[in-house]
Amino acid sequence: MKSLFKYISNKDISILRIINNSWKCKFLDIIMPCMTYLGSFTFMFIFCTGAFLLDSTPLRAMAIKAMISITISTGIGKILKVTVTRLRPFIKIPNLNIKKIGIDKYSFPSGHTTGAFSLAIIVALYFPIFGFITIPLAICVGLSRIYIGVHYPTDVIMGLIIGSTCSLLTYKFF
Repeated sequence: MKSLFKYISNKDISILRIINNSWKCKFLDIIMPCMTYLGSFTFMFIFCTGAFLLDSTPLRAMAIKAMISITISTGIGKILKVTVTRLRPFIKIPNLNIKKIGIDKYSFPSGHTTGAFSLAIIVALYFPIFGFITIPLAICVGLSRIYIGVHYPTDVIMGLIIGSTCSLLTYKFF
């Protein structure tokens, strides 16, 4: 079992280094810090509030379920962060290209990715045609978190799982 965790950890660091170092270019240095904000609380609050205030029943329903999903998934993410206490990669791994953007000390799971998938999946469930936009954008949020050196790939994968699961359950049961 210990060797499995070591294997996963080595792959995690290897993929992190590929995305963080090998992909590095001026274009992504500009785009990725902007992309990461699509998973921020501020963006999600503005998006959900705007959708709620528009005079459309489906948009209001989507906004309410998105807020529920985001709240639940964020709560789960916060509990995991303080339970797992995994330090961010830039703290442990030398020679990463980092852009520290208003972050706390722990990385697991990625809160931005969790939020991005909570919103993306709810939008896609209500308006499937927009899933072709929202889901790739949520993936880009996750990749941006690795690119700027604040998350491991497994942090992002867990954020994807938590956000997507909370959205699917919220859509079905609330």
